[in-house]
Amino acid sequence: MSVKPARLGLFHQAGDYIVAVLLLLSLSRAEAGVWPLAIGAFGLVNAAATRGPLAAYQRIPLPVHGAIDTALIAACVVGAVAVRGNTTDALVLASAALLQGTNVWLSRAVDRVKE
Repeated sequence: MSVKPARLGLFHQAGDYIVAVLLLLSLSRAEAGVWPLAIGAFGLVNAAATRGPLAAYQRIPLPVHGAIDTALIAACVVGAVAVRGNTTDALVLASAALLQGTNVWLSRAVDRVKE
């Protein structure tokens, strides 16, 4: 059973939007609001500007998008460690890193299976 690239891109891009919105929604109660704001806004721009089925602008090529995804995961982990005094903020950032990492890993694993 093969997965069409457009459908794979659709689910990956939808996952990018979900993680970005999760981070932006966490701003309402975050004590250290800089981390979720910066990472969420950057993730939202990345999802909206990458070539794909849910893109608004289609400016960022897919290899650059992959590098930005990795940077977003690293930023979430660094942010979770930086705000470890506030357990809830650290948990939100760590959860976002886990969700984004799973999203990236699953889409790359399916790409490898197709080849």
